[in-house]
Amino acid sequence: MLNKLSFLQDLVGNTLIRKAMVAFLILLIAFLVKRLVIARLFSIFTRFSSSSGTKSDDYLVDKIPGPIGALVIITALYMSVNLFRADISSLLFFKVVNNFYLAIFVYLLVRILFVLIESFSVFLQEWSEKRQSPVDDQLAIIIRKSLKVLVAVLAVLFLVQNLGYSVSGLVASLGLGGLTVALAAKDTVSNFFGSVIIIVDSPFKVGDWIKTGDVEGVVEEIGFRSTKIRTFEKSLVSVPNFAIANQSVENFSLRNRRRIRFSLGIEYRTPVGKIESVLGNVRKLIEENTSIHNEFYLVNLNRLADSALEIFVYCFTTTSVWKDYLEIQEGLYLDILKMLEREGVGVAFPSQSLYIEKMPEIDGRAKK
Repeated sequence: MLNKLSFLQDLVGNTLIRKAMVAFLILLIAFLVKRLVIARLFSIFTRFSSSSGTKSDDYLVDKIPGPIGALVIITALYMSVNLFRADISSLLFFKVVNNFYLAIFVYLLVRILFVLIESFSVFLQEWSEKRQSPVDDQLAIIIRKSLKVLVAVLAVLFLVQNLGYSVSGLVASLGLGGLTVALAAKDTVSNFFGSVIIIVDSPFKVGDWIKTGDVEGVVEEIGFRSTKIRTFEKSLVSVPNFAIANQSVENFSLRNRRRIRFSLGIEYRTPVGKIESVLGNVRKLIEENTSIHNEFYLVNLNRLADSALEIFVYCFTTTSVWKDYLEIQEGLYLDILKMLEREGVGVAFPSQSLYIEKMPEIDGRAKK
């Protein structure tokens, strides 16, 4: 019994053993904090966020516990290793440990800040949706990207400075090559200001169907350098922002109606009375069609063409949706064809008539 007590006293009296026990206790507390305190705290936040009706706090409580827990564990591990600083004579070992901890600490801190920025961006997007302002929506995207770039640059500078390198020397060297960088970044700066013009002027927003230059499609993203447009062939085209800012942009999504415009050709042998009846019936079909704006339309005998009497029809649908527009246009075509069939009026097609005034005579007889 005395031997056992003596062994325990020697064990407790051993400095290295005591440090190991303290290190184990630090790690144990860190795991308990991560598993119990942080998890419990954010579970409470989750209940509050689920009843708030917003997505920004839901995103925050879902994404931020991970990096915070990892930061607690890596800090506890670093503190545990530092307990043995007096027992390990290798300076290189602790230099590597310090630099490793610093890099991991900065990385996790950047992750936490990125989560906060994303949550703030979601909040701005929800706010812009309530205001129904495309400017605010695009501004939220620019703010998110700008803050992320700023955090990343500051994190790199902080890490470089604390690793023993001179940031001022780095900035000075960048200053010496500033002219070269400025010339190389001329297009980048132009694209950035082009994106600012797009956001402020707001000729389109993400999801709009536009045509700029030779590119036509749906806007998927407005970035610092370019705007990504998904064409109807499903290819993704990146158009530089300065090019968009300096040329016309046709936004089809802002139309509240679409135009129906065509020429209806009827046969020359159609009596004048029938022509007048056809004109009246076409006007009536347009006026009675609830899917067509009837406050302005044109139905007129427009041209005496080579092989047809052309009736010009011009009107607008009440929708700008392409699929609905095609169905309305198809319905109008079918109604007109049915009406022509009832009136006994034929639709003309390209043709030519040859008239012979007199047949030549051969041997006193007409050639047959």
